[in-house]
Amino acid sequence: MFFRRSRNVLEELLPEFAHLSETLRVIDVPLETGGLILRVLMNADLDQAVGFLSSPKQKAGAIESEAEVIDRGANEHWRWRFRMAQKIAAELDPQKFGVNAFYLIGSTKNATAGPASDIDILLHVQGNEEQRKELILWLDGWSRCLAEINFLRTGYRTDGLLDVHLVTDTDIAERSSFAVKIDAVTDPARKLPMKDSQA
Repeated sequence: MFFRRSRNVLEELLPEFAHLSETLRVIDVPLETGGLILRVLMNADLDQAVGFLSSPKQKAGAIESEAEVIDRGANEHWRWRFRMAQKIAAELDPQKFGVNAFYLIGSTKNATAGPASDIDILLHVQGNEEQRKELILWLDGWSRCLAEINFLRTGYRTDGLLDVHLVTDTDIAERSSFAVKIDAVTDPARKLPMKDSQA
């Protein structure tokens, strides 16, 4: 790792602070890299920064191009969200939580999710109140973990990444709430297989 293998010149520059050399490192970047410099790009709105080594003669436009390489691409935002939705569905125990069906809706299903998009899931539930509380708690754990992963990937901070909608037999029969998405003619919900179930 660059920071660990590079020589620490703290003691040479500030002898009175030599005792901090185990925790504070001062590196002569051009000397250690053969003339390269460290550039830091910051985004205060996202509370995120990235540093990289480059030529001191590099133009601003070239710096922007290099920074763009960090972007995983527009398609990646919905793709990994879709994979995570599949994983959650596959791990969900329908008998334990009283869930009849697991559906994906919204931007992740439609392959249009961006870096700040939620993963919208629709669950057809039939369990009792206690099962629903446990289900929501279980999903909240997933939601918080995915939000942290998304923050590390994109810099967008949210409390959770899952937007969960529960519908009952009555909702489906009356086609109320989000239940209209199930078997809809346009933009229907996509059913995902759950643990020990068939698609």
